[in-house]
Amino acid sequence: MRIAKTLWFALLLSVPGCALTSKAEPLSVRYFTPRWEEPPRASERGSADGPRLRLGRISSSSHLRNRIVYRSSDVEVAMYEDRRWTEKPEEYVRRALARALFEERPLVQAVSGGGPALDVELLAFDEVHRRGGRAARVTLHYAVQDDRTVLDTQSMTAEVEVRGDVEDPGNMAAAMGAALHEIAERLASRVASRLDAAGAGNAQAIAAP
Repeated sequence: MRIAKTLWFALLLSVPGCALTSKAEPLSVRYFTPRWEEPPRASERGSADGPRLRLGRISSSSHLRNRIVYRSSDVEVAMYEDRRWTEKPEEYVRRALARALFEERPLVQAVSGGGPALDVELLAFDEVHRRGGRAARVTLHYAVQDDRTVLDTQSMTAEVEVRGDVEDPGNMAAAMGAALHEIAERLASRVASRLDAAGAGNAQAIAAP
């Protein structure tokens, strides 16, 4: 019996490419950060009596973690084995929104207490493969609500084409940064206008006899 096992092991070692004897190439993981370069713009930080907003919960779909996601159709997503974001995508969203809301617009960031809060769910942070090119896609669903009612809720998407060599992940990261910037600006503008409208309505109600 021992001789048979020895012969079997020797035969196994002689097979080309045997999993027990061959060594797979180590996986070389690359890390990327979505970046957006823009000309500096004037700050519009809010005064103490300006519209107040609390940046609430920023969450994401369960598949959106550090691994970079790509989509080849509307119903199928996959992940690169060797490409990662340096942080979870929801962290990029939080910083982009904080800058667009509180540094570039006259809103006051509330950290506690009542008043309106903005909650956001990140639904897509994908590299989209399609015939003729690739694009970076960011999709958000958000809700602005106070203690009593939802003031505004909507889903929105931004897509930016990947420029240059579409196989270069650095170009994809640049496109993702542009898509993130675009959607943060659109969301911040919409939220600011809704808060202005809500504030004007409250003022009229108080002033009414």
